Order: sequence, then C-alpha cells, then structure tokens
Amino acid sequence: MGKNSYWLKSGFYSMGYRLAVLIFGFGSFYFLIRYFTKAEFGAWALFISITTIIEMSRNGLIQNAVIKLIHNSHPDEVGKIVLSSFIINIVYSALIYGVLAGFSGVISDMFHIADIGPMFVYYGITILLLIPFSQFNYIQQSKFSFSGIFWSTVFRQGSFFLAVLTICMLNIKITLIDLVLIQSGCTFLGLICAYFSARKYIQITFEWDGTIIKKVLSFGKYVMGTNISSLVFKTVDQFSVGYFLNTNIVALYNSAIRVSNLIEYPSTSVAEVVYPQSAFRTSSEGDHAAKTLYEKSVGLTLALTLPVVLGTVILADYIIFIIAGPEYHEAANILRVTILYGIFTPFSRQFGTVMDSSGRPNLNFILNFSSVFVNIASNYFFIQEYGMLGAAFGTLFSNILMFIAGNIMLRRIFKIELQQVFYYMFFYYGVGFDFLQKKLKTKLQGR
Repeated sequence: MGKNSYWLKSGFYSMGYRLAVLIFGFGSFYFLIRYFTKAEFGAWALFISITTIIEMSRNGLIQNAVIKLIHNSHPDEVGKIVLSSFIINIVYSALIYGVLAGFSGVISDMFHIADIGPMFVYYGITILLLIPFSQFNYIQQSKFSFSGIFWSTVFRQGSFFLAVLTICMLNIKITLIDLVLIQSGCTFLGLICAYFSARKYIQITFEWDGTIIKKVLSFGKYVMGTNISSLVFKTVDQFSVGYFLNTNIVALYNSAIRVSNLIEYPSTSVAEVVYPQSAFRTSSEGDHAAKTLYEKSVGLTLALTLPVVLGTVILADYIIFIIAGPEYHEAANILRVTILYGIFTPFSRQFGTVMDSSGRPNLNFILNFSSVFVNIASNYFFIQEYGMLGAAFGTLFSNILMFIAGNIMLRRIFKIELQQVFYYMFFYYGVGFDFLQKKLKTKLQGR
C-alpha cells in the first residue's frame, strides 16, 4: 500500500502540473493566435521554442544529477550538493544571458524579425527568477514531493493565462516585448509559491566542495546535452520551416505542433515520477530493476496515448477548426502526421529515464545528439520535396530511426523485450475495463 500510495500521489501531482501546463499553455495559445498577426505569432512561437531549449538545458545540467547524487550520497553531503547545484545554476544563467544579449541582433537578422532580438534581452529577467525557482523544484523532486511543483506551476502558468485572457477580452494593445515582461511577472508569482512549498526541505551547507561540483557537471553535462539535443530535434522542423519558408508558415505549422505536443504530457509525467524511483532502485537492486519499470511505464503510457493518436488522425480537420480557426485549415494534414510522433514518445522518454538512472547518461546523449543530425538532413530533404508538410514527414522518419536504435540498445543492455511493453499495454486496458465495469455495476445496483 505504501508503494501504491507513492505512485498514485506522485502520479496525480505530476500529471496535474503537466495538465496545468497543458490547459493554461493551450489557453494562452488559443487567444494569442487570434490576437497577433500570423507573422507576430510566428515570432512568438520561435521565441518560445528557443527559451524552452534554454530552460530544459538548465534542468538537464542540474536536475537529474542532483537527484542521483542525493540518493547515492551520505545525508551529511546533501547540503553541499544543493549549494553546488545552486552555484552551477547561477554561472549557467549568466553565460546564457550573455550569449542571448550578445547575439540578439544576429537572431533578429537570421529570422528577419525585428522584435525577437529585444525580446531575448528582456527575457533576462525571467532567467534570473528561474534560478531559485528551479532549485526549489529540484529539491522537492529529490524528496519524492510533487505537490509544491504542481502549485508553483499553477501560479506561474495560470497567472500568465489570466493576463493573456484579460488583454484579449479587453482588446488591450501590447507588443511582443510587453508579453515577455508579463511572462517575467508571472514567473515571480510562481517563485513565491515554490519557496513556501520547498522551504521545509531546503538544506544548504555553506562549504565549498569542488569534488561535488565536478560530480554534478560530470553527470549533468550528458543530461543537458541530451535535453538540448531532444529539444533541438523537436524544433528542427519549425526552424527549418522558418528558415526555408517564412514566419507565416511557422504560425500554420506551430498550430499543428501545439496540438500534437499535447500527447507528450502523459509520457513526461510518468517519466518524472519513475526517475527518482528508478535512481533509487537501480542503486540498491542493480540494472534488472530498470527492465520492469521500463516495460510497465511504456505500456501504461501507450495505453493512454494510442486512442488519442487515432482519434486525432480521424478528427484533425475539426480539431484545427475549433482550436486555431478556419484560416489555419491547411494545418490539419500536418497534424495528422505530427500526432504520430506520440506513438514513439513513450519509448524515447523512458529510454532516457533508464539510461540516466542507471548511470549511463552518455549513451542517452549519444543517441539524442545523433538524432539531431538525422532530423536536420531528413527535414532538408523532405521540405525540398514536399514543402511545409515535408517538415512533418522528415521528423516522423527520424522518430522511427531513433526508436529502432534505442530499442536495440535497451535489448542488449537491460534485456528489455518489446512484446512485454504491448503485453502491459493490453493489461492496463483490461484493468481499466474491469474498473469501469465494476463502477457501472455498482451504479446500476444502487438504483
């Protein structure tokens, strides 16, 4: 019961805060795509893609390393680990902002968007606020606590959605730079909530320990490289469309990507809950513990996502019409292709989980880094042949190759069996069907 309590409670909060990101992020998208012109929204989409890479690279450098080290170290060293990660976070943030500010003009010229350069300059406020915000979340996750992460996300994303809703409903005139500043204010609200949630877990030893910093960087460099590679892999198609075509096409393409990205939330939520447990169990039980965790978690995620993928393929025209409006009808066929990425996402997410938690982040990095170049090449080829739709075909082709390579590695290292994944998928369908059947029977008997 204790184990079930952890999975249910952690899964509820992890899925909850991902659901909050989904609802509030999608709500903001729904109104902003109608508020701004196609060119302006295309600029905002590129800005969000780049800043997401920055935030995820920070998480990759620090988050998994901190969790892994805390579970592998003596309790007396936890404070040193937290301080070391905080120092790395500050240095990383300063370097990133220096690069963004210094190359803001180059970015504007590259994408032919005047406002995008100043947007990155003002984004520095958010970068500063995300230093303590991220640290508080790392500490909570290492303690198997997800409730604080849920509430800080609700405050951050929810306040931004309310701001966007107010602006659009009252038809207040703002620029893209104003929107970046609003984003910073909302991050501050999330930071306040994160502090009050994490303060009971905060344990810092103000003692410099270069060895721990080296350990964090040694592990984190691979995870950061993996996260960056994964995000670049996911955004190659949008950048390619923006580079080879134009920002109006980016807006069309992004409307489909926004919908198809929703399928990733179950995979990401399950991975976040599984990782701390996987790190703990592989440290104490060995690699064989990762096999069952992988097969069950992928099976569960596939059971959740597969019906959504099939439904989206059938109803793509209606979904785009409802979400983005009739002027974006061309995005329906893109959505039919990009939603298929969701079939492969559970495998890639849990591949990263078992590799990182078992102390093999280098293998995870190598696969993801290689996939970027495959995706760039396939996008270039397919865009030349099929235009906007070619970007979706190119990324789908890369996903298939990545899935095959990852499955070969998992089978050789962990003896993971693909058929077991599908066994668990149908097993969870059976569990769900039995649950609904019992509920229906109880309801009918109550009458």
